[in-house]
Amino acid sequence: MKEVLDYIKENWKNSIREPQNGVPYPFTSPSIEIMYKDFYYWDNYFINKGLLLDGYEDQVKNNLDNIAYFINKIGYMPNANTLLNRTQPPFFSRMIRDYYEFKKDKGILNLYLPTLLKEYKFFMTKRINKFGLNEYKCDTNDEDIKIHYDGLACRVEQYSDTREGQLRIGKDIIAIAESGLDFNMRFKTKESRIDISKFLQLDINCIMFDVENNIAYFYKELGDNANSKKYTELANNRKDLINKYFLTEDGIYLDFNFVENKFSSIISAISLYPYLFGISNDKSGAKKIFDKLNLEYGVTVCEKRDDTIFYQWDYPTMWGEFTLFIFDALMNVGLTKEAEITKIKFINVIDSNFKKYHKLFEKYDATNGKISNAEYQSPDMLGWTAAAYRILSDIK
Repeated sequence: MKEVLDYIKENWKNSIREPQNGVPYPFTSPSIEIMYKDFYYWDNYFINKGLLLDGYEDQVKNNLDNIAYFINKIGYMPNANTLLNRTQPPFFSRMIRDYYEFKKDKGILNLYLPTLLKEYKFFMTKRINKFGLNEYKCDTNDEDIKIHYDGLACRVEQYSDTREGQLRIGKDIIAIAESGLDFNMRFKTKESRIDISKFLQLDINCIMFDVENNIAYFYKELGDNANSKKYTELANNRKDLINKYFLTEDGIYLDFNFVENKFSSIISAISLYPYLFGISNDKSGAKKIFDKLNLEYGVTVCEKRDDTIFYQWDYPTMWGEFTLFIFDALMNVGLTKEAEITKIKFINVIDSNFKKYHKLFEKYDATNGKISNAEYQSPDMLGWTAAAYRILSDIK
């Protein structure tokens, strides 16, 4: 709808904020009004895509420079400039690639590759486990962990009467927040709904496979074939580990509970990551996931289950960035009909709500097409909602 596209193009500038609170360059925040006014990590992967399409390429450079600043200063890009105790899904390599392929300037690779390698080192030293896989985790102090328990236990509805139990829950809260999907039930066990420390996590390892392939690509573009080959081999070795630990007998990918030696009982959009990042091209596996998540008004993050508690990254919420990921994953394996369904449902929901409210929102309910207020009231004009709409609207 032209009115939505005009609103997006006009309002990108209203999400750009002057340097503040430790951010050295002008930055884009997810919201234009009340709720999210800080500089967030993975949000800006999607935001940058929208900015490039709408002529804000100079702001994309600012966002990249801000991320590089934090990585060079503290070793990683934090969740946000005001949330320093954790990182988020490492999409810096994808941001660099998008910007490089837009500008066609190898100076971009020379500028950002050393910083990208620093981030890669952080994940390979601070976020690595005994299985040789990466993980989201909590490594902050007990006082900070207790603060997170006190503030968020009510949101996840997970409690303990002991300090030991509260710290365990607080660590799980922070680790899941680091995954960007705060909160969801992928790590549910008999003891806890958010038992992430017992699981090998599919998403971070698919993303790191992509990081390694992007580094290999950057080195190849710069004429360094030896390092390009090195990172290609690292990616191929990771692919083998992903297929070893996360691929079920049913031909789908799930997080793996290595303590209890069983897969997660929750099918989510994360199970489409192997198809999104090129680890698998199995059309039948991707179709099984799509069929579980496809609802009347869109594709949700998690399948429906017999439960009374549903978090925001859960049934029946539809998010713009995951709609974009799901669309790309389905296209990658040749499920063009399913991809078209995903795109059309999302666009229709955005259009119908825009006609009523004249705004975009963070998340929507895929069962009724309305705004979702799961966990909290959905704020308006979230960057990745706008970016997903902008990108999908261009695809005919």
